[in-house]
Amino acid sequence: MVPGAKWTLIVLVVVQFSVLKSVVSSQETQTSLEKELWRSLPKLYDYDDYDVCKHRNPDYFYCVVKAHIIKNASSELWRKISHYSSDPRHYRRDILELGVCLDQCETITMEDRGDRTGRMKRCSESRVWNLYQLNSTAQILNCVSEEKLDRPSDSIDDVFSWVALGILSLVIMSTIFDAKQLTFKDTLIIRSFSLSQNLKKLGSLNARSRQDLLFLDGARVLTMLAILLCHASIPMIRIPLKNPEQFEQQFESWWFPIAMAGNTYTVQLFFVIGGVVLAVNFLDHIKTHPQFQLTYLLDRIVNRLIRIVPVYAFVILFQASWYRSLKDGPIADRYKDHCTENWWTNLLFVNNYINTSEPCSQFTWYLGADFQLFLVGTSIMTVLWKFPHLLNKLITVMIAFALIVPAAFIYIYTLDATVMMIVRFVTEEIRTLEYYLRVYVTFESNAGNYFFGMIVGIVYHRLSEKAKKMQDLKGFKLIFLSATIFFLAMNGLTALLPRDQLPERSLLLAIFGSLLKCSWGLLVSCLMLYLALSPGCLFGSFLQHPSMLVASKLSYCVYVVQYTVVYGIYRNVTTPLMNGGFNTVLFTSAVLFVAVFAGLWLHLCVEVPCMTLLKPMLERISPKTHQKIQKKQLSEKSETVANEPTDF
Repeated sequence: MVPGAKWTLIVLVVVQFSVLKSVVSSQETQTSLEKELWRSLPKLYDYDDYDVCKHRNPDYFYCVVKAHIIKNASSELWRKISHYSSDPRHYRRDILELGVCLDQCETITMEDRGDRTGRMKRCSESRVWNLYQLNSTAQILNCVSEEKLDRPSDSIDDVFSWVALGILSLVIMSTIFDAKQLTFKDTLIIRSFSLSQNLKKLGSLNARSRQDLLFLDGARVLTMLAILLCHASIPMIRIPLKNPEQFEQQFESWWFPIAMAGNTYTVQLFFVIGGVVLAVNFLDHIKTHPQFQLTYLLDRIVNRLIRIVPVYAFVILFQASWYRSLKDGPIADRYKDHCTENWWTNLLFVNNYINTSEPCSQFTWYLGADFQLFLVGTSIMTVLWKFPHLLNKLITVMIAFALIVPAAFIYIYTLDATVMMIVRFVTEEIRTLEYYLRVYVTFESNAGNYFFGMIVGIVYHRLSEKAKKMQDLKGFKLIFLSATIFFLAMNGLTALLPRDQLPERSLLLAIFGSLLKCSWGLLVSCLMLYLALSPGCLFGSFLQHPSMLVASKLSYCVYVVQYTVVYGIYRNVTTPLMNGGFNTVLFTSAVLFVAVFAGLWLHLCVEVPCMTLLKPMLERISPKTHQKIQKKQLSEKSETVANEPTDF
């Protein structure tokens, strides 16, 4: 280790431990006092048994109602409620959520029998008064009845049914024809949809030109798993709970802001990986095609669309049709999707800017941002191809962009430094948070870590051309250690962030928010370079294990289908749950299994067949371009003095 660096790291850890210890002690005292309050406060979620209500009466009527307690200064209970609800990390106990079965209500007069909505409101208000002697006003969120659940199919349902049936028929017939060794089994469509052929492709470990970058497949798999597990547990915050105070305790814990930072910025690993792959692939192309070709930009875009659009469009079609029927509970509309209206924003890859608070398949904002970054990154690399002398200036601009733009947005819009777990916002919808709309999903605020990946890709390519290994880079250990210390410091300091949104702009928070996001990209970029130049590294060997290489082929399909799986499962919750380890493991395990299973079939039946079919068609569409490239390659080989690859 670099001299002095060891003691620097030890001092940093000790300082952080001291700060966190003081935070822990104060929070323990506060929590013990709040436990006394929990026993006396009204139940946040009070639900009648939905399943009993549904099966007891075929004409059942069940509603989820918000009861807004009316202020009563003379009530001691109201004063406790008001004081407790003033904390931004507490649930608002002056707004109760009731699940009311109309059959459970007391007998209403005959003139009210036709007005089920009015009866439901009066029943809810009466229940609050009987339990707590406090008046309230009822707001009906959603009502469920037999006629509402029996949604008739429409034209979009029929379209998906025919598309799915067509794909299934092609897969079955192609697999049978391929197995029977018929004379026409080698036709393109049979080879494309045959399950046996596609399983072979899934299990094959294709030779790669860059063996030292195989670890990227494992990194992609681990990142995908981390994101999937986070997304599988987050909806638990918005479902009815028997012990919501458990979440409040977590929100108060010293480690929770650090965990939230990890949850928020894990996706940045994908951006870094994307930047590395883009730069390396582009430079490899320049090495074999030193003559500038603008058509290469178009070819890259079309090839990328061939890879991502078919699966994406199929899942969106499912979301707009059958997904609406994946519900059997009173809270199903809480996880409503908007693919019926806003599907076009996804297919145009602008869903991270247009109708962002009412998205189609919420998690796919990343695909929009990533495609935009791909276009910008490819354009930057094209400029470097044409004008290689601009490398240093462009790298300076990219680094400045990474540091300045997120800070500017946070400051201008008076935002938090990162996603804050303020309960009154989170229980509504995270996608309506101002930070989410302005910083989290936008292209420009995520460009920094993508640019860091591109820079590392350029550095790696130059070093690999000179056959450099990690032991040849004398100062890299210091850089890596500095990035690690910076990462730990930035994430550790999240424990000291304000508990609530600040009413005024804060330049300090803006700078911190930008540095926090950049710390993830910097550390991951350094790790990528280290693994690429250290072929004998144990962690790198683990990441490029054959099982990782196979699993990485499924990562895209799993990512695209995860929203359907996560919310398809939570939409069927019918009763308040206990927030605890068992239910968390149960739900995350179910999501993980179903998402991987669905991703596997999407890969075998949609992704691989479409890629196999469309790529040859693309080559036939633009044969002139490929002929020109081949002619230039032949002419370059015949020259007496070979052109050296462009040296950046």
